[in-house]
Amino acid sequence: MKNLLKVTLIIALAAGVSACKKNVKDDANADLLANGTTTEMVLEETTITESVPAQVSLGVVHFALDKATLTAEARKVVEANAKAIKAAGGNYNVVVEGSCDDRGTIAYNIALGEKRANEVKDYYVRLGIPAANISTVSYGKEKPVCYENTQACWAKNRRADTILTAN
Repeated sequence: MKNLLKVTLIIALAAGVSACKKNVKDDANADLLANGTTTEMVLEETTITESVPAQVSLGVVHFALDKATLTAEARKVVEANAKAIKAAGGNYNVVVEGSCDDRGTIAYNIALGEKRANEVKDYYVRLGIPAANISTVSYGKEKPVCYENTQACWAKNRRADTILTAN
């Protein structure tokens, strides 16, 4: 009985959220209601899509423990990303997200993630991506891609991700 009540509540909440996403299709229906005439309102759901092409694939830049300098391998990844970003055209902004493994304090990891993101940004600028189109953010240890307490896992989390967003 409790499960049936939970399912019913979830369905009711979902229907309520769905109804909140609908908009009046045209103002003529609203005018008819204001004049005292009853009518059915035509509702339409709106969908927001970003125009970032799905075919743009960007690599992840990895860093050594407690380092924010780009290795030769990391520079190759940034170079390939810059080429893909340029090929996508100029209608995009670039966000570089710096991350760390879960060792160290929150403050230390935020600062290190920021240094990593800025190092990647600076290299993008040297490769011809306009600095005005690039922003950085540091997640420190807050967005891991691996949760095990192993060297291999920690290495995966010491990274900078590059994200394209619509301009």
